[in-house]
Amino acid sequence: FAPVSPIAPVDAEGFHLLASNLLAGHGLAFGWQAPFCPTAIRPPLYPLFVAGGYRLLGEVPSAIVPLHVLLETLTTAWVIRLGRELGGRRVGTLAGFLYALNGSTQRYTGYLLAESLLLPLIAIALWATVAGLRRARSRRAALAGGLWGLAILTKPNVQYLAAGLTLGLLASRRHKKQAFALGLTLLLVLTPWLVRNRLVLGRWLISTAFKENTARVSAVATLARAQGVAALPWTETWESYYRQIVAQTARRYAWDTDSEAGGSCAEQALRHHQIALVAREILRRHPAAWLTAHFNGVLHSLLDVEPWLWYPRLTGQAWSTLPVAPDIWARMAWSLRRGAVGDALQALWQERVLRLPWRAACLWWGLLLARLAVWGWGGRGLRRLRGASRWVLAFTVGYVLFLPGPIAYDRFYLPAIPAVVVLVAVGWPNNTRSKKSITRRSYSAGWWA
Repeated sequence: FAPVSPIAPVDAEGFHLLASNLLAGHGLAFGWQAPFCPTAIRPPLYPLFVAGGYRLLGEVPSAIVPLHVLLETLTTAWVIRLGRELGGRRVGTLAGFLYALNGSTQRYTGYLLAESLLLPLIAIALWATVAGLRRARSRRAALAGGLWGLAILTKPNVQYLAAGLTLGLLASRRHKKQAFALGLTLLLVLTPWLVRNRLVLGRWLISTAFKENTARVSAVATLARAQGVAALPWTETWESYYRQIVAQTARRYAWDTDSEAGGSCAEQALRHHQIALVAREILRRHPAAWLTAHFNGVLHSLLDVEPWLWYPRLTGQAWSTLPVAPDIWARMAWSLRRGAVGDALQALWQERVLRLPWRAACLWWGLLLARLAVWGWGGRGLRRLRGASRWVLAFTVGYVLFLPGPIAYDRFYLPAIPAVVVLVAVGWPNNTRSKKSITRRSYSAGWWA
């Protein structure tokens, strides 16, 4: 999946800019020119990784891609280790193959995105967490806390995942020491970054990403849902709703909408804070639309088998050129909301069987069956595990799937892939390792005893 440019996506360009500004002495800041305003929307670890690569290899984005390939190899190794921990050698080897051959992580290896560094940290942290609980070792739990801290400093999305795992440990009467060790090392790793933000930005925080997403994502999706408008992320319709939020904020606080991204660093920070306050009011006014938009986004992403990605690679033709409804699930949902079950099924038959060319039909149904098989085998693997192992992996997958909401798509699901492939390997048909053996190993920590 070699892209034309490793910094083509806006997030990849942002990481390149952060690394370049670090090397130029401007600190962790966006901007091609002054003022170089310090930011906390992106934690420092991946920009530092890219800056280190630039210092060694030259400030060329493509020079970082081989390092990403190395990180993917390390992730595969730790997935194997996690699989062995939960089910033995055969499960570990199968999980490693499933991870190495999955198309989702490979799709993003060529871009300068934090997921390349996040994935090995997640895989190692999951292994250390599971191993620490199964053997009730504070040293292993402390290692897990440090690794989760590094994962948070790579991408803040996982901060509540680490917090949830820590609280889960505290709920166990037998693992108070492990909970203390994990929480202490987690806090120690995060402390330098927290202190920097307190000194530079005046607040104790890990990231402003969640506040920014309140306005750019949740409030926009909520407004569109409340008004009955189908707004896809980052389309012109989506952006028009965001401009409405900015205009409403500007009227309330008496500033010009054209100055949202201008002025001094303090003025920019104040305006973004005010936009976030208005966005939160929108969520409070429309709680039902907010929750519906969030859950619909998650459901839609789980049903989307992504033929638009694979069909051009197989045929050279864009999926959008086919004479069928591009989103069959939205078409069926339209009928189901009106109680027309027969019409929904007829639409599925016509749009995905009769009207599709045979290659496109084979691809779409093959991807759908493959996704159903993954969830089926993953669910069986989850049932075969017990205690701490089951809870840690289930919470990880559920958290990662739920968090993105309206903008959910495969990139946001990458942190769950190490856990998913291990669960699939544990639940694989005709697994020679018995359910009884896996259960006995998982109960050894006596997590809920």
